Amino acid sequence: MIVQGIKGFIIPLIIAFFIGSTGGGIGIFTLIIIPVIILFSLGYSFLYWWTYRYYVKDNELYIRQGIIIKKNRYIQRRRVQSFDKSAGILQRPFGLVRVKIETAGGGSEPDVDIDALTVQEANRLKRELMKKMDVPEETEQSQAELNVHSENEEHVEGEDVHQDALEEESTEVVDAEEEWTEAEPDDRWVLGNKRLFIAGMTSGGVGLVLSAVIAIVSQFDVLLPETFYESTVGYALSLTTTLIALFVVLIALIAYLISIGITIVKYGQFSVDKRGNDLIVSRGLLEKKQLTLKVHRITAVRYVSTILRQPFGYTTIYVESKGGGNAEEQQSTMLIPLVKRKEVDEVLRRFLPEFVFDEGITLTKLPKRARIRYWIRAILPTFFVTLPLTYFFPPFGALSFLIVIPALWIGHLRYRHAGHYVTDDRLVMQWRLFNLNRVIVPKRRIQAADVVQSPIQRFRKLSTFSVSILSSISGKSFEVLDLSENDGFDLKDWFSKQQQQNKNEEESIVD
Repeated sequence: MIVQGIKGFIIPLIIAFFIGSTGGGIGIFTLIIIPVIILFSLGYSFLYWWTYRYYVKDNELYIRQGIIIKKNRYIQRRRVQSFDKSAGILQRPFGLVRVKIETAGGGSEPDVDIDALTVQEANRLKRELMKKMDVPEETEQSQAELNVHSENEEHVEGEDVHQDALEEESTEVVDAEEEWTEAEPDDRWVLGNKRLFIAGMTSGGVGLVLSAVIAIVSQFDVLLPETFYESTVGYALSLTTTLIALFVVLIALIAYLISIGITIVKYGQFSVDKRGNDLIVSRGLLEKKQLTLKVHRITAVRYVSTILRQPFGYTTIYVESKGGGNAEEQQSTMLIPLVKRKEVDEVLRRFLPEFVFDEGITLTKLPKRARIRYWIRAILPTFFVTLPLTYFFPPFGALSFLIVIPALWIGHLRYRHAGHYVTDDRLVMQWRLFNLNRVIVPKRRIQAADVVQSPIQRFRKLSTFSVSILSSISGKSFEVLDLSENDGFDLKDWFSKQQQQNKNEEESIVD
């Protein structure tokens, strides 16, 4: 907790420094506020650490925390969905890690967040949460049956509870001194240095880096004298257009190199290990992270091909699971950061065989009458730019209407790449905004399916089909716009058969 406190007051110190330096030097404000922030942060962190308690007993994780307001939490071990372990720059010199634990029904933040544990203690806690539960087999079976209800969501949850019980019965309790991370995995996938560099080159993070650089530079204006601005502006006006262009290109190149470096640091030493029913995703050069997911908790697999990666045949694989997602990846979990599309089947066959699907399948495409709707949706946003430019900057502002041409092309790509494919037990959906997305969802993982028709869609005999699955927070939906009316209702009937099958299985269990 002390380490976290040190990390927490770095930013306030920087702010205080700049505020106190606006008068031309380090003033009395800075000299007072810095010690106060340091003492308060260290004191609060120490008290929080001193009062934090946790232990595992009777198949429950008990947590007591808080300085003034005490908070007690009880988490059943079988409800744990993911175990995330990371070590930041400030934690690694002290041999500490940060542990995040997510459970079913958790929110956008992890249910348990312990900032500083030793590696040995983190591994011990993980083993405690994964080892065999001390309850009879009959109790486990009855608990699994109690979780089977009339809704499809609860039906799948019952399967997961039973799977957890089977897994726990087969899990051996290892010696407390043994490092869990040193166990030999059943299978391993590693992102090589070549593909790590390609991932950096095609990450598309240049815009974010430029924005960050501009934001940082803009904060230094109060520290620079006015004579600096006068000389800088005068020098810039004396440059030729060619030199200005070269200067802009140089800045863009530096931002590009920085974005590559950020990707290499973030995803360096990336690996995926499979141990029994667990997938362990590890990554990071400076801040090491390790996330453990249950295979049977994964509800969907999604491929995302960015515009820069599509021409080279590369894609990124994400998984949707009941626990394990984060806001940085839109509540999903990145399983493979970069892989050839033709290699996806092989990777899934090794780690997630339930989601294997032939890349060469022929999707059911959208009807031709849907094309104009995709064009219109792509063109309309451009009017928010072209109309003001045309009005305020005549006559050259009218040239802005040229962006309608690439907008039409994007609309055409969205129409051409959208579609679906269905088998008895799985559904494939594909769409694009700018990036190309494809999702594979097992039929039994779908919680709800909807067919929506607006008045115009009914007139054009079109429909929008969407499915909902369980995900990290509460759920996630995927949809394909403007399917033919018949295709939309056929997909709904396909899902309704699964609901009837689940109902029959529930009735047989009750009997």
